[in-house]
Amino acid sequence: MEFTATKKFTILLCLFCILTCAQAGFAYDNDKVLKIAQELEEQSDSIKIKKPAEYQLQAHRVEPGAVSIDGYLEESIWESARVATNFTQHTPDTGEPASQKTEVRFLYDDDYLYIGARMYDQNPDEIAATLFRRDGNEYSDWFLVGIDSYNDNRTAFVFGVNPRGVRKDYLIYNDNQDDMSWDAVWEASASIDDDGWTAELRIPLSQLRYNGEVGKMKSWGLNFSRAIARNGEESFWAPTLPDDSGIVSNFGRVTNLRELPEKNRLEVLPYLSGQLDRSPGDHQNPFYKQHDPSFNLGGDIKYGLSSNMTLTATVNPDFAQVEVDPAVVNLSAFETFYPERRPFFLEGSEIFSFGFSSNIDLGDTPRLFYSRRIGRAPQGPVPGDPQFIDRPSQTPIAGAIKLSGKTSDGWSLGLLNALTLEQSASYSAEGDDIQNVSVEPLSNYTVGRLQRDFREGHTVVGLMANSLYRDLSIPSLESTLTDQAFSGGLDFEHSWQDRKYRFNGRFAGSHVSGDPEVINRLQRSSARYFQRPDAGHLNLDPDLTSLQGLYGDVMFTSQTRHWMSQFRAYQITPGFEVNDMGFQSAADRRAMTGMLIHMQPSPIGILRNFNVWAATANSWNTDGDYVMNLHGTGGSFRFQNFWSLNYELLGGVRSLDDRLTRGGPLAQSPSSIRLNMNVSTDSRKDFRTTVQFNQVRSELGDWSQHFGLTLRYRPHPAASISLVPSLSRNFNKTQYIAAISDPNATATFGNRYVFAELEQTTLATAIRLEWTFTPDISLQMFAQPFVSVGSFDRFKQLERPKSMDYSVYGEDIGTVSYDDVSRRYEIDPDGSGDATFDFGNPDFNFRSLRGNAVVRWEFRPGSTIFFVWQQNRTSRESIGSLNMGHDYGELFRTPADHTFMVKFSYWLGY
Repeated sequence: MEFTATKKFTILLCLFCILTCAQAGFAYDNDKVLKIAQELEEQSDSIKIKKPAEYQLQAHRVEPGAVSIDGYLEESIWESARVATNFTQHTPDTGEPASQKTEVRFLYDDDYLYIGARMYDQNPDEIAATLFRRDGNEYSDWFLVGIDSYNDNRTAFVFGVNPRGVRKDYLIYNDNQDDMSWDAVWEASASIDDDGWTAELRIPLSQLRYNGEVGKMKSWGLNFSRAIARNGEESFWAPTLPDDSGIVSNFGRVTNLRELPEKNRLEVLPYLSGQLDRSPGDHQNPFYKQHDPSFNLGGDIKYGLSSNMTLTATVNPDFAQVEVDPAVVNLSAFETFYPERRPFFLEGSEIFSFGFSSNIDLGDTPRLFYSRRIGRAPQGPVPGDPQFIDRPSQTPIAGAIKLSGKTSDGWSLGLLNALTLEQSASYSAEGDDIQNVSVEPLSNYTVGRLQRDFREGHTVVGLMANSLYRDLSIPSLESTLTDQAFSGGLDFEHSWQDRKYRFNGRFAGSHVSGDPEVINRLQRSSARYFQRPDAGHLNLDPDLTSLQGLYGDVMFTSQTRHWMSQFRAYQITPGFEVNDMGFQSAADRRAMTGMLIHMQPSPIGILRNFNVWAATANSWNTDGDYVMNLHGTGGSFRFQNFWSLNYELLGGVRSLDDRLTRGGPLAQSPSSIRLNMNVSTDSRKDFRTTVQFNQVRSELGDWSQHFGLTLRYRPHPAASISLVPSLSRNFNKTQYIAAISDPNATATFGNRYVFAELEQTTLATAIRLEWTFTPDISLQMFAQPFVSVGSFDRFKQLERPKSMDYSVYGEDIGTVSYDDVSRRYEIDPDGSGDATFDFGNPDFNFRSLRGNAVVRWEFRPGSTIFFVWQQNRTSRESIGSLNMGHDYGELFRTPADHTFMVKFSYWLGY
């Protein structure tokens, strides 16, 4: 094979970027690699996408109302349509004809597409026909249709139905990435008979986006797939083999789509919701309401500017979350990331994604746009230390608007703008008058996204820009928040030799401005620690009124059927900051990772498929300090009896830690070794189990262990129960406590950096119960009792920078005493009495019980009513020891906050 000059230059550029940049950290997903293994492509010297003539299906036009969606295919018009059959197995017997015959027909009229499918089955009694909620992922047979109406070989709208009429839909973008949050308004029905089962789907053209002129005949990408759960079999009409890296690029075609209208679609989704909050409280509190009712009225409007461009607006959106976030105890210096759950932001979220995903994720990759920043809890302070506070839990969004779509010549466009309102908190001390203070300003958020496809989707270049403006005319907020924040960048993907080689990149910059006090806080934040006394490359400037930074990230991937290699490198400069509109936990980083994977996607011996890998991850700060490394191997194995085993064995050598002292000097990080394993039983059975075990140990004596058990049971085809108990224990010899100023601590730059030995135990159980009455009516219940106990002992200080040397108070140096009345520790670090300091008892017993029950009824397509009950109990004590009777007793004795909500939404389409 010969390389052109362009190909040589591209490869050399990729290698140059990899060798001159650097990356950090490590988190590996076996399931992700297994999926990649089942989607790898054969080598080819041509980028031409091959769609053989035998995988073309001619659509048949019918009169409106000719088909009734009842799942029986009884209308004679079905016999007039062409048939798509002869499916090919993707798994387990790759490339072989499907074990059961499937026939699919395609009809359409002015408003709808109609898909009729007959799934023959020689053993109809063994059809997996489980009933569960829409978009669920239970054990079941499936029929799916994917439609590439953009004709870009990268995007597909997918609609699926199971033998009980359960629907699911999702979006495929970038040829092989799924967006399961995408929902459309459509209908389907299914029935089981002696020959197998049948399915009928009616998909409104208004739910698709397509290009082309009115009156011209259209041809779209099309594929059908069928899953037979008992065999673990998946087959496709247009073959999509484990050798193929893409999904949409391997679609067949549907032709003869004549006279499709170019409609200016209009959809209106108004909602009405009522909520009652019932909570315990202090009757002396002037803000206390035992029963607090509220009502909301608003809605979303979608207008199709054309068949491929949609304008979406929302007025007073209802962002009440049906699902609750899980309880966590975060003792780190970094924010906890929670996924987005709000429908307005979930829809079309793939357009606003920036960059690429990789097999190794160290957890420090910045996100330019994190939609949960819009409508977040107010951030401004309440002055003094008032006894009673009435503070809003979230910031209302006055309105938001989105424009999204893709043109016929490969341009993708996304534009979002949202306005949040000023919020105030009320407060008072005992006997004082009630006062008000602004805690969140009027703010405007804007996100813009532009992409262009080249070479039939093999090359993609995109731009992204974000801006945030806040009205900080109130002095208390001026010293708390940035007044402006901007970020933007360029990303690209270039692939060649039919996607055997891929080169990805993203480059971004950021700028924030504000009061010097705000910028000073950003410089001192856990992402960068400009105040570090031994950091020659960082310079804390308390007079700055703005902060700027850059981020660059490149990745090269090579794929064949059985081998995959991936190299990635990135750098985040110290001043890069996107947390006003994005999510970022680290700056001042260079990192480099590499991974080699061997995959066997087809059966061999006792295995259905497997992969094994070796990887390395290394990270530095931009001063060249080696701050993190992990090296190891792992694998994922699925057996012929449908059991599975996953493992990871990772080790790290000594490095430096520029975060441990939280703004202080470097400390040495010990070498460590970690083992992660899990075993899962046959997923086809009514009773399924997964056992998980993780362990980490370091040369300093730190250790952590996690034991998890997942129990799932289907007592009935319409019901499921899951129980997920877990036990986590960890012993940390260097848990940060405080930094104490002391001029005598010359070895550590005039501060004593105080740590403790922390022993923590966490018990948690996630309980879920689901009962589905029909494909459109379901009941879901969730509860999570959570107890975490931490005991702090042997307080100590760092003796020297870049070391693992610590002196324990009361043993190696000084004295330590504890006052039971004030519950405070007093420490004299050198015994002189001149440098004495104290702090409160950090021991904790944290308890939480969260739960909800949701009844969902989709009483007509796109129209839904929810009945929701939520409960939350939280308590905390400074005991430091686990007592099952006391802690779980307190969990249920703690008064609960209750929320009752009814939400009604009605979809109107024109």
